[in-house]
Amino acid sequence: MAEQPVQAETSGPQRPRTYEEIINDAWTTEDEQKRAKADSLLGHMAALLLQREDTEHVNLLLIVRDAVIEHDGESRSDDLWLEIDPGNYAAFTSEVQAHLASVFQQVSGRLGYGVDWLGFRETLPQIGPDWRERLQEMMNADRPTNQARRTMPEKPQWMLDGLAFTNFGERRVYQALKHLQEKGLPPEETISIFPLPNGRILGHTWEPDLVVTYRGRAGVLEIDGPDHRARRAMDTSRDHLLRDAGIAYVDRIPVEVIDNPQELLTSLKRFLRRLRECP
Repeated sequence: MAEQPVQAETSGPQRPRTYEEIINDAWTTEDEQKRAKADSLLGHMAALLLQREDTEHVNLLLIVRDAVIEHDGESRSDDLWLEIDPGNYAAFTSEVQAHLASVFQQVSGRLGYGVDWLGFRETLPQIGPDWRERLQEMMNADRPTNQARRTMPEKPQWMLDGLAFTNFGERRVYQALKHLQEKGLPPEETISIFPLPNGRILGHTWEPDLVVTYRGRAGVLEIDGPDHRARRAMDTSRDHLLRDAGIAYVDRIPVEVIDNPQELLTSLKRFLRRLRECP
């Protein structure tokens, strides 16, 4: 009997895993569990505040650089630290911290992660053995590049065209935009690409993944991680702030698209078309 052909499986886009799935996955390491719990706590706090229409404190949580769970050996408990860039830390007054601590207690008690205390601290810059030379160069520079972003650490791992990227995905999207810039658009109607530009909008400083200008309009591209679902409320609030500040269009590239060059180019062409059509 002739063998029947094997039908290829078709798979649609996979849904992002929930925090519960990440935390309870047998393959998830302890460090990954802590990162997921910390991000879940921060995201739930922001979403709860947004439900209360407390946008002032939501905006403050949006500028938190990182959320870290650390074990306190003295009290034998796990603590959540919210890390804020020094330029934004002054906004977290004692009254703000007390208010956010109250929200944290409600969220933490419901989630049951065993994290009972919330603290606030400035981000600690990463430095290398050449920190003296690098800081001196930055202080003497007339025009700092985007590499002056976080008191520069050792040489960035992802570099292209003299620009620094924080991960492979950012660089891949930049490369695809560069391809469209050089080969997909006419020279008199091309685009500008600005990776990781620090900028100020009302209420706080922000660092979009990519800013793209096209036909007299500015758009923002953010690269979403696979576990981004629970932070959607925070993203929506931030997108509104960007549009209120003059950004014509904000779009997101799912991290799953990055490994598919054709799908990535299609997504970027759609982004440019919608940016072009913005009023």
